[in-house]
Amino acid sequence: MDGPGVLDVEGLTKAFGEKRVLEGVTARLRAGDRLGLSGPNGSGKTTLLRCIAGTVTPSAGTVTIAGHPAGSMAARGVTGGALAHERAFYQRLSGLENLLFYASLRVSGERDARASVASLVEELELADFVKERVDRYSSGMFQQLGLARALLGEPRLLILDEPTRSLDTGAVERLWAALDRRPNVSVVMASHRTSDLDRCSQRMDLS
Repeated sequence: MDGPGVLDVEGLTKAFGEKRVLEGVTARLRAGDRLGLSGPNGSGKTTLLRCIAGTVTPSAGTVTIAGHPAGSMAARGVTGGALAHERAFYQRLSGLENLLFYASLRVSGERDARASVASLVEELELADFVKERVDRYSSGMFQQLGLARALLGEPRLLILDEPTRSLDTGAVERLWAALDRRPNVSVVMASHRTSDLDRCSQRMDLS
């Protein structure tokens, strides 16, 4: 295949001290591809996602997003992510205020940023809690807010870590409906749920 994919991982290896968590991982996603990562806890799923996001540096190998090195400003500009246990929100602000802040960083123009947030709040049905302070959120609320933030700015690549773990049935359905409405967005998803992995076009078992 000619030209860069949306995501290209080549020979990625990551070691922490003498412990190798990942070795020789290779993957390529084109527009609309979904890669499901499986494996037990400690198998390296989250480490791989963080290497793709650019928050962890590989020990060897390369990760590029739309032809740009992972972690670069250009790569971050086309990537949306919701990683497990991430609490990178302003706790004393409401979910809405958080989304408006992040939209100001990813969407050009205040009017368009506000419109983008309003659209996602409606699409993901966040109105019941989005005006509450984030420090009062349950795990499921955090995950839904994280998905909304990941979708801001029309990313080409989504990085999702156990995105359905704390969600009720309705929220799971809304998540997948949101992804299905974006057929050209590529997704890398780690999940323990077979129902999630079955909806991916590619699978990688890291056990």
